[in-house]
Amino acid sequence: MLVTFDPVTLSLEENQFLFDHIGEPPVVAATAFNAAINPVAVRPILDAVYGYMEMEKHSGAQWRGVEAVKAAIATYLVEAERWKRERRLGAPRFPSLHSFDSKGRPHRGGPGADSGHVKTYFDAKGNRIPLAINLVENDPAVWTAPWIGRGSDRPDEKDGLRVDNELHRIECLVCNHTEKFSSESRNSYNLARSRMSKHLRKATDEKERHREVHTLAFGASA
Repeated sequence: MLVTFDPVTLSLEENQFLFDHIGEPPVVAATAFNAAINPVAVRPILDAVYGYMEMEKHSGAQWRGVEAVKAAIATYLVEAERWKRERRLGAPRFPSLHSFDSKGRPHRGGPGADSGHVKTYFDAKGNRIPLAINLVENDPAVWTAPWIGRGSDRPDEKDGLRVDNELHRIECLVCNHTEKFSSESRNSYNLARSRMSKHLRKATDEKERHREVHTLAFGASA
């Protein structure tokens, strides 16, 4: 059964259709199909959501719920409209496919940018938030190694770095430079920290801020 719902894979019309009909019996929702809706795209989602609802009713199985799916759709529709509006003001068509330097200039495919297709959006603080959601909260695909974020050597965001456990990366909050690591390997995480330390020490832009972050995060001046 479908375990991940990604609104980006559907058209805006299909997302709106699901928002209006998700949770209905699939045979009932199908009566509202129109020329803008691809049944092949939406039927698996209608079937999966209704299936989870039935499982929850009869066996108490836990899942994210209809409202979580509708919230993911609503977020995507709002963001898609914002991207369209801001494109007319000179912004990239899909901002998440870019990284941004300290002056706010976009760099398509830069460090930390979405690869291949849109996967995230930016919240008010500039954090990347996934658009897709897992329908089952304990889905093995979202497992995170227990040592991430619990060791005394992980810098907090207040130190000028952010550890993003979902995207498996360390981000410099001065310039948004990122270093990726594998959630399955402590060594990979330590190597990413080492690369970030080098970035902070060698950065040529905003040197003082980078040096301050290095001192706070690694306990030594750059």
